[in-house]
Amino acid sequence: MKVTKILAALVGGLPNTITLLIASFIFSSLIGIGVAFLSLQDDKVGKSVSRVYIGLVRGTPPLLMLLLTYYGLPKLLSFIGIDSNNWAKIIFGIFGLSVGWGGYMAEAFRSAYLSVDEGQIKAAYSVGMTGETALREIILPQAFLIAIPNVENLLIGLLKATSLVYVIGLADMYQNASNLSNVNQGVYQLKIFIILALIYWILASLIEWGFRIYQSHFAHVEA
Repeated sequence: MKVTKILAALVGGLPNTITLLIASFIFSSLIGIGVAFLSLQDDKVGKSVSRVYIGLVRGTPPLLMLLLTYYGLPKLLSFIGIDSNNWAKIIFGIFGLSVGWGGYMAEAFRSAYLSVDEGQIKAAYSVGMTGETALREIILPQAFLIAIPNVENLLIGLLKATSLVYVIGLADMYQNASNLSNVNQGVYQLKIFIILALIYWILASLIEWGFRIYQSHFAHVEA
């Protein structure tokens, strides 16, 4: 089997892979920010909720999270009168990955926030900054830069996790590779999956390159 034929089959699932990656990253980041905010509050209820969520998510395999979402979410939505039986499978894939990665993102943001030197916060107050201004101008920019390496690793991990959506029947690159291998009775299996691995490696390298450029652009802030 020619490499071009294999590439054509695998790249056919690339749009779904990219859509899953981008959408899940955005939503998991929003979830992570919200959960991190709760965990940093003095409110015991908020802290407890964040701890329970993070504990459950981090203790549940991503593949199982996708299955729970695909089979459990429609039942939950039916209780409030929402029929999700005709929803596209990619919606469930995005939801499952977002919820699953939200706990990891929350820990990345929380630890970055706590890493900001308290002396800088006190200095901001000493020059007359309000808490809101200090948070916006001093704490969050530094916390975001501190979080970048962890966020980069999580994004690459999320890229690899998108290959798990085959369990809900969503056609991504991995699903296409498996189908192509099965059609040919596994004769070209090794060749197919080597090419698939190279595609994932290229995508991961592009993510690393993008984060490297971003970090170099803001290197003066860290200095």
